[in-house]
Amino acid sequence: MGEYTEQRNRDFMAAFRREMKGMFERGEEVTVEKVIAEVMSGDAPGYYVSYRYARRAVGDLMERGVIERYDGKLRRHSRRDMMIEIGRKCRIRMESTGVSLGRALVDVLVTERASSWFMTRVYARQLFYRMGKNRNIRK
Repeated sequence: MGEYTEQRNRDFMAAFRREMKGMFERGEEVTVEKVIAEVMSGDAPGYYVSYRYARRAVGDLMERGVIERYDGKLRRHSRRDMMIEIGRKCRIRMESTGVSLGRALVDVLVTERASSWFMTRVYARQLFYRMGKNRNIRK
């Protein structure tokens, strides 16, 4: 699971810089909290989770009926909610195309954007301050 954390962090910081630049260009007041709020309100490029981890987690959630009982309300900051979102997308693909969970999961992980960054604002703030000190974030 942690193998994609570094990439997610770099992508988050790139989104942070894009949003900050946009706020400057629009003449808006720029604060760390405002930029984080804007970035967190949008979607993320992907799920940043390995197939192996997602297969185990989504399979377990499907087996226990969690995906079917999903009520549409996700907190958008927990791993469990991320797995529910992935599972819902997998279930739709499985029902519409008849593919297996494994194939549906590959499709979702490779082609779908995540509806959020699935991290708390507190974590995002810590990430900003930690990575802001690192000069290698401009890649």
